[in-house]
Amino acid sequence: MDVIAIVLATVLVILVGWYLSNGRGMPWTAFNAKFAWVRGGIYFCLCWLLSWYSGGLEGILNEVRGTAGRAIVQAGQLQDWRWVGYTALCFGFIFMAYSVIWVRYTVRFNRPKYNGSALIFGILWGSSSGQLFLATWLLATKAVSGIDASWVNQPVLAWVIAWSLMGIWQPNFHGIYWDHYIAPEHDTALTQKVKALSCHVPNLIITLIYLAVHGNWAIFVLLQIIACVSATWGMHYPAPWATSTELDFAHRTVGTKIPRCTGYISDDYTTDPFTPFHPGWTGPKQTASA
Repeated sequence: MDVIAIVLATVLVILVGWYLSNGRGMPWTAFNAKFAWVRGGIYFCLCWLLSWYSGGLEGILNEVRGTAGRAIVQAGQLQDWRWVGYTALCFGFIFMAYSVIWVRYTVRFNRPKYNGSALIFGILWGSSSGQLFLATWLLATKAVSGIDASWVNQPVLAWVIAWSLMGIWQPNFHGIYWDHYIAPEHDTALTQKVKALSCHVPNLIITLIYLAVHGNWAIFVLLQIIACVSATWGMHYPAPWATSTELDFAHRTVGTKIPRCTGYISDDYTTDPFTPFHPGWTGPKQTASA
């Protein structure tokens, strides 16, 4: 495990060093796929290191290897209809939320598909986010383990703490940083709300309950990998060598203390070619021929 941590820390140092050396001349008013991948890589390394520190990464590897009394599917779970049913619910929800709804309400601006690199980025993103969530849950569990009071239900309290922390972190990190510096523009003000209410919020609730009740760490992370791969494919996440247009740049609020991504702003969503998901959309505005 220490070797893994050393490798992750080394990769992190290399990425940060490269970014500091090459990114100083990069304007903040444009999207650049190469720098987006490097920024993403820095974030992924930090998530994996936090997972290693919390014990989550070790637990996942033990499940995969079937060691230390752990397995991807624990003994007796396949015979437990509650586990089978809730596992099916989790996979079904993730598929419907991210492969259907999320993709439907996404702006792509005619970006070309890079399925191979998008798959790689999605796996890195999902495994990192999943381990970040797992680490938060494990640290919250450790934080409440010393509370000795009859009126405190430790698992429930740990769930509330973990869900609250993740609920605060995710929308703020994405709105302030991720959707501006790492992901190309893929939202409008409408789609931000749709995805939050139908995808992200219930994802945290449903899968975190699954983690807390059944304790399948690897499956929990796998669910987040499926969600993020669906998202990278759905937004047509660019390869590191891709050339971006000004439409890939995510605009943020102006005049606020902390700028947040606004989503794509159109003069008329009902006729804009990039907003077919908007209610009342009638297709691109036709220009009268001479």
